[in-house]
Amino acid sequence: MFNIKVRPIELVPSILIVVVLALAPFLLSEYYLSILRMVLLWLALSISWHFFSGLTRYVSLGSAAFFGLGLYMTAKYLEQSARGNLIPLPLPLVILLACLVNFVIALIIGLTTLRIRGIYFAILTFGIAVIANMAVQWWEIRITGTRGTYLPIFDAKTVYYSVLLAALAVLLVTTMLRRSRFGLALRMIGESEDTAVHVGVDASKYKILGFAISAMLISLMGGSFSIRFSYVEPTSAFSPDYSLLPAIMTMLGGTGSAYGPVLGAVVLSLLQEYLRVAFAHHFLIILGVLLVLIVLFMPDGILGLLRGRGTILRRKGWAEL
Repeated sequence: MFNIKVRPIELVPSILIVVVLALAPFLLSEYYLSILRMVLLWLALSISWHFFSGLTRYVSLGSAAFFGLGLYMTAKYLEQSARGNLIPLPLPLVILLACLVNFVIALIIGLTTLRIRGIYFAILTFGIAVIANMAVQWWEIRITGTRGTYLPIFDAKTVYYSVLLAALAVLLVTTMLRRSRFGLALRMIGESEDTAVHVGVDASKYKILGFAISAMLISLMGGSFSIRFSYVEPTSAFSPDYSLLPAIMTMLGGTGSAYGPVLGAVVLSLLQEYLRVAFAHHFLIILGVLLVLIVLFMPDGILGLLRGRGTILRRKGWAEL
C-alpha cells in the first residue's frame, strides 16, 4: 500500500527541525514557548483538516466536534482517575482511547453524511459541532450536576512535549497516507468523484475512512492539548475557532499543496495573538471577512499567488522563482 522512497540526505532537514523543536523548552522563555505550542497546535489541526477536506474537496466545518470530544474525554478521565473513580492510566493511553472513540463516532457520521456534497456538507458538519457542544453541556448539567471539569496541573514543558509529539504523529501519519494509494484515491475523488468511481475507486469507502482518520487526528490534538488547562468547560472545548481556523489557515496557505496548511497555520497563528487582543469582540467576524477575501482574491492561497507571480516573471524573463 505504501511506496515511499526517501534518500537519507532528504531526512537531514527534518531531523534538524525536530531536534530544534525538542530543545525549545530549554532555549525559549515560557511566553515564546506558549506561542510555539499554539503554532504547532494549529499546524497539526490544519494538516489534519487538509488530509480529508483539502484532498477530497468535501469542506468539513465540524473539526470543533472532534477536537472538543478528544479534549473533554481526556480531561474527564484524568479528573475521575484523580478522584479514584477510574483506574489511573498513562496519559498517552488515555489520549489514544479518546482517539479511538472519535474514530468510531466519525465513521458513523461519515456513513450518514458523506452522500451530501458542497455547501450542504459544510453546513451539516458545522451543525454537528454545535450539537456536540450542546450534548456535552446537557450531560454535564443534567447527569453529573457540574458545569466543567477540573484537571491535575501539568508543567509547561510537559504540555509542550505533549503537543509536539502529537503534531509529529499527525505529520508522519498524513505524509505516509497521502503518498500511498489511499491518498491517491482521495485526490482522485477531489479531482472528479464520478471519474474516480468509473475507474474502480470505491469512493464511499475512501471518503468515510478519510473523514474518520482526519477526525481521529484532530481528536489526538484535542486530547494532547487538554492538559494545558486546569479547568475545562464545553464552551471553550468546542469553540467554533477549531472548526473555522484550520479551514481558513489551509485556504490562506493554499489547498493545492501539502505545504499550504503549514504556511497558512504559521502565518495566521502568529497574527492570532494580535487579533485576539486588539479585536477580542470581533474576532470571528474578522475571520469570516478574511475567508471571503481569500476566496475572492486568492482562491489558490499564498502558494498559488507566488506560483502565479513566478510564472509571470519567467514569461518576462526577469527571474527564475
